[in-house]
Amino acid sequence: MAGYPIELELRGKRVLVVGLGPVGRRKVAGLIATGARVLVVDPAAGEADRQAGVEIRPECYRADHLQGMVLVFAAAPAAVNRAVVADAQRAGVWVGSASDPREGDFTVPAVWREGPLTLTVSTSGASPALAAALRDRAAEALGPAAAGLVALLAELRPEVLARLGDQAEGRRRVLADWADPRWIELWRAEGPEAVRRALGERLEREASGSASVLGDTQGRAGDGPDTR
Repeated sequence: MAGYPIELELRGKRVLVVGLGPVGRRKVAGLIATGARVLVVDPAAGEADRQAGVEIRPECYRADHLQGMVLVFAAAPAAVNRAVVADAQRAGVWVGSASDPREGDFTVPAVWREGPLTLTVSTSGASPALAAALRDRAAEALGPAAAGLVALLAELRPEVLARLGDQAEGRRRVLADWADPRWIELWRAEGPEAVRRALGERLEREASGSASVLGDTQGRAGDGPDTR
């Protein structure tokens, strides 16, 4: 049965990482970026492992480490991970196991982030190495132009809502057209200012009631993005 992909908002929430080997360190780095409050438990941890936003406890794992946690990563040796998974599941806390992803409640996909754009690839735990390779190939194909376009659309979207606030169909057409991959190609060929001008012209045509047939057609090319 397939898992359900989800992006969690962890800002200010408590997350436990058991084990501070290479896998645990990667989990900690990713969690810090989300603004989570991270507790790391590893008997081999030392002063050099301390960093902002992370509490380090150089001790063996105990079930009471789960108190107050909303998420747990078991990244210790397999025997410890099995105990962490069993305790977390009894406590009703979501847990992921690095040694056997099938034992836990979730797996973590391979992730590429560039600005506001996040790309994930998952093999449902079957082959993390393949997921990473596919992620890298997709990230190379997209490049910084895709992330730049996402940032630009986030900046310009309020203008669409302000100018076409009472025109639901017009908003849909513009936002669907702005999502067309041709803007990425224009970004690569002529740069971000060319894209900004073209997007503005598209919005101006819609706002003035003279949207082109090309724009309308591309706006109907699919279900379109969320235009709320």
